[in-house]
Amino acid sequence: MKTQINQELLDQYIGMGFSKELIIMAWEESNTEADVINTLLTLSDKNNALSNTPTKQDEEIQLNQALIDSYKTNPQAATSTFEIVSPEQRKRNNDVPCGLKNVGNTCYFNGLLQTYFFNSDFVKIIIKFQPPAQIEQGKQGKSIQLVQNLQHLFLSMIGSDKKYVDPSDVVKSICDDFGNVLPIGDQKDVGEFNHYFLSRIGEGLAYNEHQSSKIEDQPHEGSSSILRLKSSTIHDEDAVSKLFFCKVHHYLQFDQAGVPQSRDSTELYNFIPIDLKDGNLYDAFDNFVVNSIEDFKNDLSETVCATKYNWIQGAPQTLSFQIQRVTYSKEKNDLIKQNDEFLFEEEIYLDRFLYENSKRYLDIRTQNRELKIKQKLIKQELQQLSKFDDKYDLQDVLLTTVKFLEMQSKDKPNNPANFGPSDQKHTIEQLLKYSQQVLKRKEVLQQQYNDLEEKIQASYNNFKGNKYYLQSILIHEGMANSGHYYTYIKDFRLNKWFKFNDIRVTEETREKVFQDAIGVKPGINAYLLVYLKDELVQEEIKYPKRLYKTSTEKDYLQDTYGSFLNQNQIESIKRENQLFLNEIEDYKQARIIERIAEAYQTRFEFVNEQFRTIVNKTQNIKFKPLFTQNFPIYIKCKATQLSNQNTQHDNLIKWIILDSALREVQENKEGIFGGQISENFQNKIINKFVAQFNEFKRPTSKLTLSEQNDLNKFEQEYLLYVNLGSWATIILELLEKKDFIQTLQVLQCLTKKVKTLEQQNYFFKFTKNLKTLVPIILICKMIPKESEVNLKELQLLQAYLIHKHFEYDDPKYWQTEISIMLNSIIENHNQQDVKEIIVNFEVGNKIKENMDLLEFVSEEIRNQQLALNSSYEIYFWSPYQKQDIIFDKLVEGMNKLKVLFEPYIKIQQALKDAIQPLMKEDLENMIK
Repeated sequence: MKTQINQELLDQYIGMGFSKELIIMAWEESNTEADVINTLLTLSDKNNALSNTPTKQDEEIQLNQALIDSYKTNPQAATSTFEIVSPEQRKRNNDVPCGLKNVGNTCYFNGLLQTYFFNSDFVKIIIKFQPPAQIEQGKQGKSIQLVQNLQHLFLSMIGSDKKYVDPSDVVKSICDDFGNVLPIGDQKDVGEFNHYFLSRIGEGLAYNEHQSSKIEDQPHEGSSSILRLKSSTIHDEDAVSKLFFCKVHHYLQFDQAGVPQSRDSTELYNFIPIDLKDGNLYDAFDNFVVNSIEDFKNDLSETVCATKYNWIQGAPQTLSFQIQRVTYSKEKNDLIKQNDEFLFEEEIYLDRFLYENSKRYLDIRTQNRELKIKQKLIKQELQQLSKFDDKYDLQDVLLTTVKFLEMQSKDKPNNPANFGPSDQKHTIEQLLKYSQQVLKRKEVLQQQYNDLEEKIQASYNNFKGNKYYLQSILIHEGMANSGHYYTYIKDFRLNKWFKFNDIRVTEETREKVFQDAIGVKPGINAYLLVYLKDELVQEEIKYPKRLYKTSTEKDYLQDTYGSFLNQNQIESIKRENQLFLNEIEDYKQARIIERIAEAYQTRFEFVNEQFRTIVNKTQNIKFKPLFTQNFPIYIKCKATQLSNQNTQHDNLIKWIILDSALREVQENKEGIFGGQISENFQNKIINKFVAQFNEFKRPTSKLTLSEQNDLNKFEQEYLLYVNLGSWATIILELLEKKDFIQTLQVLQCLTKKVKTLEQQNYFFKFTKNLKTLVPIILICKMIPKESEVNLKELQLLQAYLIHKHFEYDDPKYWQTEISIMLNSIIENHNQQDVKEIIVNFEVGNKIKENMDLLEFVSEEIRNQQLALNSSYEIYFWSPYQKQDIIFDKLVEGMNKLKVLFEPYIKIQQALKDAIQPLMKEDLENMIK
């Protein structure tokens, strides 16, 4: 597709766990938006990187693959959450709750677990649970194990530094009423799975320490219900019952042989079923509490009308509703999900539906019956206008017709909807008039409906003693037989909504929460609603139950949930976090070592290839310095110079390359040398190299003592060599510019530095050569009569010569020759000042002013030398810099020197070969 993917769609695919790069690639390769997800899955399957992930990541790979497979078989789960992430990416952000891994089509159960986790009383009971010393086998033992697994999960959710934790042990230990473990993914109904979960939890909690069991195994009466529990494993006084169930008092009225009859019973409900077609929570709750049975059969098999009341007996802590959206279609022989909007409030009152208020409520309900009938009629009229012919809004139909008629104009002949000129002015006016009438009628009807609703609600103003707040909304996205669940849960203290989408937990706006919950977008709507009693909400607001702090924060575990933990549990969480930290560090090291290996290979190949190139390029140059392009190349060059082959220090060079690669990769720029790297980390690097590189390419496991000594020696030599080289290049540049004053000053500086070096050293030879060449150039360029005499240069030269550098190796007639050359200047120019310089030279006078000037080097020159010197690093050298600045400048500078000062170089050579001093005539002839 040529268009750029929009941000909303990009975020949706990222929420499914795909990387941004993979999404963009799939988008560009797909022809339509519908093809993108299939392309993404194909690209994921071809991702070879998964197979090379470290062993510790195997579990994550298997999970991701299972979820990808699950998605393939369930394409409606458009927000199914899975991702391939590194351990470091799995770190939980501070102030964000912990998510839960999807362990195979149980995203709905993850939402329920998160809701239960937000019930502090339930969490406290689970955390404080102490199993009996002896645990029996069978269903009871499995129930106790389930509680223990849930305890461990809650501990992790309270204190883990992970972005999400694994509920697998909890899910895998849920069994049915006969002790059979439920297969993961098979139990797809929220109510049924939750029924077994709470039953087993209640059963396990009954065995807390040495308490006697309240449970008796009794047969179930009738068929199992996914909404209400007839099992004996849930009792009125159980902790689970008190927290999550409400007791419903059933009262049935009917006639039998003309005599009024009644029956009553009580039943525990976790989720109260409410009908979607009622449109809003209060009406649906009302129809649950009071409903008529038209074809009820009494004990005499008479078909009579009966009325069944389902009153709430006592105000429960939580009030949960299941919106019944799924119906069976005979035509399609399949289950169909209804996506109609369903309205509900954030605050509701239970009073009118309590058994104790039944009489008062029924009286008011009867009084409101006529108002309800009127409301129903008004609603029908509104639907006739908003869904004209069961399809379209009538006002939209009229306005669309107007647009069509307006197209039939001469002004728009090219419009495909123009079927020929037609004067429809009167018709258009009439349709617009109808449109305004429809709009006005809708507004009137809606106002009438609202007025009636206000009257109805006002009649219940005295039923506001038991207030509940909306705490959790389980959202379903998809169709009846497939889809994905995620949960919105409100933190009342923070006044924030969190979206729990398996492993992804994010803060969400209230507007977005209710947009999803009410059903604004097709296929996305609320499935379960959980309300919390007012006093519990006030307690949540008053005390910090959950701070969601990570272990690095000062308020870590300093909340109500943290106070539930004993010391052993705290230590357990710390160990778990430490293991996670170790995993992060191991992964970091593995990634760093991968990058080190890549950097090493790049540098290794660069050094060897570049060295071969330089050798071939410079093999005809006789007088040349060592290669200083980088430290390893310098050592290779040094080794070749010493032994006519460059393998003598190969292992040392490999270690130097490794050190440089490591410094490139690590944020702290630490390397092997200097003792900053732990032995364990160093061993891991070597093991990686053994696995990846052959013996020719990789270094040995460690350096020998001799190699370590050589390294120290080469480091000092290299730094000195680069330092001397930078001064030498400056001298050549100054000579090229014929700036002889600064030439003498820098030459004096370099001369003092090289005097202690071996006589075979390049810079020793370089300086000794210039020691004679520079005076010859300075004096001889002034001999010709037409030339100018620069007394300052001669004075500074006399100061340089008086040091008698390298005197032991001067040409045979050097002192005599200097006098002859200076006298030649006098003869051609007859300057008294030159005579004084000759006298000072011959008697060895040290003129302080000249001596001080000779020792002076300008700040500009020093900065130039420092800049050049600093471009060469022992450890931090580039594997892409192909220019050897010092080497190139020295070679090129010497070549220019030969061309620029050819006559003087000939004089220098003649002096070396002379059997007697060169006289004035000889000098003048050679200068020409």
